[in-house]
Amino acid sequence: MDSAWDRLLELVEHLATDPGVPLDAQTEGRLSHLAAEAVEDRHIDIELHVPDVTRWLAGLVTAHRALRETHGEVDADTELGNLLRIVTRWLHPARPR
Repeated sequence: MDSAWDRLLELVEHLATDPGVPLDAQTEGRLSHLAAEAVEDRHIDIELHVPDVTRWLAGLVTAHRALRETHGEVDADTELGNLLRIVTRWLHPARPR
């Protein structure tokens, strides 16, 4: 079975690549539910608050959609990879150095 983290990234990817899917309360509820599970599983930094994570994920998806509309010359797969990398680096717990 996929982890909540995997399902969260899949949802972000789906939302980023299908602008027809609304970023409404129901969608934010799905993001919130998966984020809460991922925090519980420690795939997301436990110092982050789920409502904040949800709001920022929705904002990043909105920004990605706007970027795709205004910069059609940029490769869609590259931009999706950038979005997922930003999300991953932001949400994962810090690694000791």
